[in-house]
Amino acid sequence: MQQPDFRTGLSALTGRARARSLCIAVPFVTPAMDNTAVMALFSEHKDLIGLPVVENGTPFGMINRHIFLSQMTRPFFRELYDRKSCIAFMDKQPLVIDAETELDRVAQQVVASGDKSVTDGFIVTEQGRYIGIGLGIDLIRTVSDLQAQQHQQILQSIDYARVIQDAMLDRSRQQMAQQLSDWCLHWQPRDGVGGDYYAFHRDEHGWLALIADCTGHGIPGAFMTVILHAALERALQHNHRTPSALLQALNRHIKQTLGQLNASQQTSLSNDGCDAIALRLETASHQLSWASARMHAVLQPVQGEAAALQADRVGVGYTDTPHDYCWPQQQRTLQPGDVLLVMSDGVTDQPGGARQIMFGKKRIQTVIAQHKTLPMAELSTAFAQAFLHWQGNQPRRDDVTWFGLRY
Repeated sequence: MQQPDFRTGLSALTGRARARSLCIAVPFVTPAMDNTAVMALFSEHKDLIGLPVVENGTPFGMINRHIFLSQMTRPFFRELYDRKSCIAFMDKQPLVIDAETELDRVAQQVVASGDKSVTDGFIVTEQGRYIGIGLGIDLIRTVSDLQAQQHQQILQSIDYARVIQDAMLDRSRQQMAQQLSDWCLHWQPRDGVGGDYYAFHRDEHGWLALIADCTGHGIPGAFMTVILHAALERALQHNHRTPSALLQALNRHIKQTLGQLNASQQTSLSNDGCDAIALRLETASHQLSWASARMHAVLQPVQGEAAALQADRVGVGYTDTPHDYCWPQQQRTLQPGDVLLVMSDGVTDQPGGARQIMFGKKRIQTVIAQHKTLPMAELSTAFAQAFLHWQGNQPRRDDVTWFGLRY
């Protein structure tokens, strides 16, 4: 399920760097100095874009090189202003920043002061006394470098989080491979890690599978899968192995963990949960039972048309889901060759095609029907190709997961 874009600020990194790191020691003038002295300093220091005006150690003005030279080269201005105080062309309201100011705050002040602080620079002080100037270009370069560093750190954290999430899911993938003869699993988080989750457990009578789509993607979604994993382990310990009972147990655990009792008793700002389907197969009787909370699943029989498994419209967790809600449990007998495919809404809701509309449930059933005779691994590949062709140049909307088997 989708979430608003998740962005982090620069404060964690820029908090380590301060305005002092941008400070450049440059000459300054005093109000007692005339414009001839200013002209001499600009001539001597070709790269000096701003000249601070300081009196008794306290800065109170900045002379912009471009403005000063453009004025002094006008007819008769040298004669009029050469011997006058340098404050004649001084900006009386320069941006003054303390050396210990954190860079994120420096950036905010520079932006607030307008273009002149970017082009002229800003004065840096220590305990109110002048120590140098900072250049706008250096600030931009430093902040850009910090952004790149932060981005790299985030990517490294996500890469490692992916290792953890893969490890959490790997046992279920192994059990699928041991129990199922013809099956497929496609799990592709949008942002390295994500909110789609799958689990598979065998016992002496058959197997139990859970496919879920938690709120969010990326790091928030991954956190929700950890909560869901803990809820599932607890439910299995208490022997909740029928699909309906399992969803009820997951619902209670999520609501208790996140303080989502009901609208009047809620103790957190969270309104998170998941769409999920629990599947139970009794191997002796060939009975498939399921309970679905807003999760799409398609059954393609050997003979006849594909049809969606019945799903309830109430999600698991969430503030508006009753604590004791009971999801209806359905069942049917599977025949050899029947194909079952379960998918998250990252598949159904992905926009694409000529009209940029959702992939949709009917299109999914059509693709399954076209390739129903293929082994499940090949069917999954064909399904992925159809999905990617539909997506085209559109960005991926959400995490994408599907699980399928041929009985």
